[in-house]
Amino acid sequence: MMESFGEILKIAREKRELDLEKVSHDTSISIEYIRALEMEQTDVFPGEPYLVGFLRNYAEYLNLDAKYLIQLYRSKKIQEAPIPPGLLRDEKTFPWKIVLPLGVALSILVGLGLFFFIRHINNDSGVELLEKTDEVQIFTLTSVPIQKRVYENDIISVMLASGQVELLVEKTKEQLVLGTPNGKQQVQLGEEVKLDIDSVQGPDIVIFVSDIAKNDASRGAEIRMFALSETETREQPLSLDGIPLITEVDKNLSQSIIFDGTRAYPFTVNITFRGSCLFRSQADNKDIIEDYFSAGDLQTITAQNGVRVWMSNANALKIQVIGDGKTHDLDVGRPGQVLVQDIKWVKDIDGRFKLMVLLVD
Repeated sequence: MMESFGEILKIAREKRELDLEKVSHDTSISIEYIRALEMEQTDVFPGEPYLVGFLRNYAEYLNLDAKYLIQLYRSKKIQEAPIPPGLLRDEKTFPWKIVLPLGVALSILVGLGLFFFIRHINNDSGVELLEKTDEVQIFTLTSVPIQKRVYENDIISVMLASGQVELLVEKTKEQLVLGTPNGKQQVQLGEEVKLDIDSVQGPDIVIFVSDIAKNDASRGAEIRMFALSETETREQPLSLDGIPLITEVDKNLSQSIIFDGTRAYPFTVNITFRGSCLFRSQADNKDIIEDYFSAGDLQTITAQNGVRVWMSNANALKIQVIGDGKTHDLDVGRPGQVLVQDIKWVKDIDGRFKLMVLLVD
């Protein structure tokens, strides 16, 4: 009997004693979708790209084999597909010697016709697509989810309690980049994130990227998005209990400052793997997550106060830290270098907060 990807997810979650609210908070996946994944209710999702993207993120969050679970889902989909009617009835004797040559000839003619027809359609579509990027589209975003294909220079208008905010689609190649009053915001393929676009009181919109080309910006990006209600945008104030004073930091440790300001805020660490690497992370002194990654894999970590990362090959990955609309790339290590780093907030003697990178080992 085929394994159930939903049951594997549920057992892993319960084994780690995680409730749905905790998982939803950590992964930015709604409780409805998490429950649907565990119950294998695939019809709940607006499309297969959403389901596969959420399944991958949820599996990686639980430290499961995402590729295997996606394969289980696709095998289940094939297994549940209806059997073609022709396979359910006995075929009567048919004059194949006469019909077969005619069928082959007809297939060749149809194939040639389809080839030229599709090539004609593709050529026309390419012209239309390039022309479409020249026309700036303006979308109005409310609490009602919308699904659109956006192109560079399109504008998304969002009405918030603080007023109307306009987002500019700056990039639609490899990743979606939005220009906001709170700085540039980046969203990867298959990722659902909450974005703070006005720096007022927490996240304002939720956006999911279901399709984006790696090498062709003219294709745009297929996104699903909606605005959060005013109550949903209110975040709990950041706890300062876990933030050490700068005098408590070992002065002998190699250190650098990423961000500096009058307040501490949550930050995200995006890791892009360029080669094979054993990688371990621990955010805010919670559970340690460890896995083996290959070139092309991605890992995202969200932290309140700090995160420790351990890597077996510092040259095999690129680390990017994002917070308060700002982005900072960490230095790449040497090939084969084993590296342990702390990325955490510290409080200076003047009351200011600094997000620092400390070389632990």
